[in-house]
Amino acid sequence: MKPANLIVFIIWGALCSSLLVYAAMLSSMTYAPGKGAASTPGNIIALAAGSAAALSFVLRKLLLGGFTSGTLSLDDPANRGRFIAGNVVVFALSEGIGALGFVNGISNNGRGDAWLPYIGLAFLLMLAHIPLPSRFKPVS
Repeated sequence: MKPANLIVFIIWGALCSSLLVYAAMLSSMTYAPGKGAASTPGNIIALAAGSAAALSFVLRKLLLGGFTSGTLSLDDPANRGRFIAGNVVVFALSEGIGALGFVNGISNNGRGDAWLPYIGLAFLLMLAHIPLPSRFKPVS
């Protein structure tokens, strides 16, 4: 594994583990049904999460498409920064959905249906964007 791939994989693993920390913190909260949920703009959070999910795929194609098509190579030192930055942007969008779920979960007193779909979607996106070296080899 090339050093740039290793750096990106470490960043990916750290962001995936932060999703697990969000889930652990929220699942340890006690939900009191009598208290009622705090008023949150749930529809706005859902719209932001859906937009970020779609944008993560668009930006992966725009920022990292050259590495999969073979026009850009990790062997060129000038492209390593672009490779790392492109992956970080895609990962941040994906992990940001989990952060939105964390905020929604906190504002709803830890109610599972307020945060679980967001953190689940974020984790699925992180798996979809996993930086395997085989994804960045040019298709011959």
